[in-house]
Amino acid sequence: MCSKESEPNSPTAPEATGEVTVAKTTYSGWNDAYEMTNGLVKVVVVPAIGRIMYYGFVDGANILWNNPSFYGKTLPYGQPYRENGAITWANFGGDKVWPTEQSQFPDINGYAWPPDHWFDGGAHAVDEIADGVRLSSQVSNYCGAQSIREIILDPFSSELKINQTIRKAKRAQNSSVEPIEYTIWNVTQIRPPKMALLRLNPNSRLEDRIHLWQQADANLLMSGDVATFFPHPTSSQKAGADSDFWLAAIVDNIVIGEFFRLQTGVYPDNGLSAEVYNCPDYTELELLSPFARLSTGESTHFTISWRLTRLPSDAVSSAQKRDAAVAWLDSFQE
Repeated sequence: MCSKESEPNSPTAPEATGEVTVAKTTYSGWNDAYEMTNGLVKVVVVPAIGRIMYYGFVDGANILWNNPSFYGKTLPYGQPYRENGAITWANFGGDKVWPTEQSQFPDINGYAWPPDHWFDGGAHAVDEIADGVRLSSQVSNYCGAQSIREIILDPFSSELKINQTIRKAKRAQNSSVEPIEYTIWNVTQIRPPKMALLRLNPNSRLEDRIHLWQQADANLLMSGDVATFFPHPTSSQKAGADSDFWLAAIVDNIVIGEFFRLQTGVYPDNGLSAEVYNCPDYTELELLSPFARLSTGESTHFTISWRLTRLPSDAVSSAQKRDAAVAWLDSFQE
C-alpha cells in the first residue's frame, strides 16, 4: 500500500490526505476552471484554453508560468487568436500539447507560426474522472485530429499522471500533407528556473549526446550523464537530447521532474525526445513522442507524469542542488 507523502525537511509541511478533491473554480478570470488537490499539491486545469495552468505545493507558489497579459481571455470558437486582424500566438502559459513537428506547421496549418489553435488555446470539453479530469480538444481542421488528455492526481503523493492520446478523426484540410506524422509534443512553460536538467543517453546517436541551438553551449555544463542548462537573462536558447526517463528543472528551491520512457520509433527534430527552451520570461520543458502515421479512427498514446520535491537545506551551491535533484529523480527508476 502507498504511504502518504509529505515535503522533506519541514515538520509543519502539509501532507497528502489520501483523497483527491476535484471542484469547479474561477482562476485568473476564467470561469469553470477545475481545481484538484490531495492536501499536498494543487493543480488547476482551464478547459476554456485547454491546458494545465497551476501545479505546486499547496503552501507554495505555482511552478508553471502564466502570462498575465492573457488572463481571462479565450479564442473565438474554432478560430485562431488575432491582433489587428493578423493571426498571432495567444501565449497563455501553462502546459499543452502540439500534434506535429514545428517544421510541418507551414504545410499542415498554412503558416509557420503560431501552433495549431485547436490544440494550443482552443476550448476543450471537460469530463470529471476518478481523481482528475479529462480534456478533449475540438477536431482540428488543419491536421484532422484531436487531443484527449486524462489529468490524474495521485491521492498519496505529488505525482500528476497525464495519459495522452491523439486521435485521427478525419483527413486534413490540405489533402496533400497526408499521411501526417503526428507526435504528442508536450510543452510545459515554467517560471524561470535556476537550472534545467537533461538526462543524457549513454547510447546516444547524437554528437556529444546533445543537440544545441542558439549558442546554448555558453550556458551548458556537462557532468556524467546529466546536462545542466542555465537560463540566460536576456537571450533565448534551446537544447535537446534523446533522453530516457526524466527531464527536470529547479524553480526556487523546488525540483519539478517530468517522467516518461523512451520508446521505439523515429522521433521529431532528428531524434530528440526531450528539449529545453529558455527565454527571459519563462522556460519550456518539452517532451516528445515518436512519430505515428494515423489513418482515420486510429490513435497514438503517450503517458507522462510530474512530481515535485523541495531541495534539502544543505544544498547550497549549484553543484549540490544538481546532485540532490538528480539523486531524487533517479530514485524513481524501476
